[in-house]
Parts: sequence; C-alpha cells; structure tokens
Amino acid sequence: MSLEVSPTAANAQRRILPGMGVFAGLLLVTLGVFASNGWLPRTDPLSGEKYGWFGKKLPKHATSAWNPLPPPDPTPQLSREYLYAGQRLLAVEDANATAAPPADLAVWRPSNGTWMVMGQQGSQATNMQWGLSTDVPVPGDYDGDGKTDFSIYRPSDGSWWVLLSTGGYTAWPWGISTDVPAQADYDGDGRTDAAVMRRQPATGISEWWVLKSSDVNYWYYSWGTDTDIPGSADFDGDGRADVAVYRPSTQHYYSINSSNGAFQYVPLGQTGDKTVASDYDGDGKADYAIYNSSTATWHIRQSSNGQVVSTQWGNSGDIPVHNDYDGDGKTDLATWHDSNGQWTIKKSSNGQTRTETFGQSGDIPVPAFYRR
Repeated sequence: MSLEVSPTAANAQRRILPGMGVFAGLLLVTLGVFASNGWLPRTDPLSGEKYGWFGKKLPKHATSAWNPLPPPDPTPQLSREYLYAGQRLLAVEDANATAAPPADLAVWRPSNGTWMVMGQQGSQATNMQWGLSTDVPVPGDYDGDGKTDFSIYRPSDGSWWVLLSTGGYTAWPWGISTDVPAQADYDGDGRTDAAVMRRQPATGISEWWVLKSSDVNYWYYSWGTDTDIPGSADFDGDGRADVAVYRPSTQHYYSINSSNGAFQYVPLGQTGDKTVASDYDGDGKADYAIYNSSTATWHIRQSSNGQVVSTQWGNSGDIPVHNDYDGDGKTDLATWHDSNGQWTIKKSSNGQTRTETFGQSGDIPVPAFYRR
C-alpha cells in the first residue's frame, strides 16, 4: 500500500514555505533594527534599571523588563502569628481583626474524669465528663476549628480519646504505657498532632513518634537523652512546632527547626524542672523557657533580643499555667496553687495581677481556648 500526496496539497506546500522564509527574514531584520536603537525591553546590568519597548524607562516595581505592569497585590500577610502556650494551639491575629478572646481557666478532675471550664469573655462555663482516673489530659485542637477539644491519653493501652468540639469523638492507638505525651501542631495544618516522647534507658536516648493529622502518616526521630524534658514549641515562627528538649545537666535547650532542619543549642544558664516555652514577647516565635518549681522562678530567653530574663512569680510548689489570659498575643506568667485552687496571673498587657479561685486540690489545671 502506498501513500500519495495530492497535487493540491503539494502546491499549497510550495506556496507556504517561501512565505515562511520571507516572514522569518523580515522578523530578523526588525529585531536587528530594534536592538541597534535600544528599543527592545532590557535591564541595565550596572544600574538594574528596567527599560520597556522603545527605550521607555519602567517603574522599579515592574515585574520584569518585558512586562510594564506592576505585580498583583500580594496575599495579605498576618501581622502576628504565634503558637499559644499550654496546649500549643496555633493562632493568628490580623492587625485589623478583632483580637482573640483570652484563654479559659480550666481543670480536669481525675477522681471523676470531669473537665470544668470557667466561663468568661468568649466562652461559657462548661462541665464535661471525659476520661478515667488513670488517664492523662492532652488538650488540643484536633479538628482544627479553633476550639480546644477535651482529650485524654490512656497509658494502660496507649490510646488517645478525643471529644471533638465539632461533635462526636474519635480514638486511636499511639504510644505505650511509659511514653510521655507531647502533642502539638508539628505539620502546620492548624490541628494538634498526637505525639509521644519515648525514653530508652537501655540506650540513653529518647525517641519521638508523631502522628501527623495532615495525612495520617507518622515520622520518627531520635532526639535527646532519656533524662531530658520535652518542650516542643514554634521557635522559628513558621507555624509548626519544633521538636525540643531541655537538659538539666547542661542547662541547655536542644531543638530542631521545622523550617530548615537546623539544630539549635540554646544555653539558659539556669536550672528548672518544667519546660514552659511560649511566646512571651509577642514577636511570633516561642521563647525558650523553663520554670523552677522550688523557687517559682521563670527563666525566659526572649527570641526578640536573645536576653535571658529571670522572674519570680508564684510560690514554691506552684504549677505553671502560662497562657494568654488577656488576649494581647503575649503569654502571661501564671501559676496554680494546688491547696486552694488559686490562679495567680501576671497580665502582660498592663502588668496587673489577676487572681481567681477555680478548682480544688488534686485537680490538674488545663487552661486553653475552649470557647464553648
């Protein structure tokens, strides 16, 4: 079988090809004239000035020498982005937006598994039974609706149980009986991820196991010794919690930037038994911080200037309950006294002291943004 080209098609080809050659020649001549006269768009290699067609100077904000139009308005950027203390609930605040309501005072009562939230601005008083006496409260925003969910970790079988603020509940296995819960938003999707720090005395190291809410995959990392204290927070300000530990023996924080994977070794030069990292200076980055229970002293390395500030706030034996109680985007120093359920809060907005009595001896304080 043979293929033949019709005479009509052949004649058309003979007419088109010479025409294309003439067009190409004219285009080259035209470009040569434009180039010799400086009429083509260009960027001066020395000054960086942009020139458009026929040598017309373009504004500095033009997207390129070939496009004289300015770039489209960028996506509005938030003036402040920070990770709240306590439950590490990711929150953002726009300069023109209404400020977020303050954190709720709340306790979890192991004797009957009841959560109690004290009503205030932006939140109603709430009581909810969720959990057993041997459970560990792990409050966080697991469904990403901006409200903290009542949630517990059950060491007996390594399961997590979350009563969703959007309705219903969810549960899944993640951990073993000796794990230390370290929930936070590690993948930056606005939802709390189940995570544990697993100490391995046999090897002297600690393992981190994080179940990502964004894709239900997990990652594992060896970070820290078996005597370190977990203290994850958003130290690099990228909206994701960074894995971090505090080592009492060296008085150093050790963290991994989620933004670039860089290791951070931060000396505090002070001793403490509880990590209280959070954004105390309101610059959008968590500050490395520890709390010494015996002296009720807070040692905070401010990310804004690198200075370590030590402040005595509370009484010996008090439990730190740092959070943003005045809604100004800065974490407030605060303690809870077990014997009488007293909360003592130093408001960062004006330095005034707020005192409340909520809870009883044996309760576990769980301040967060319940917003019921």
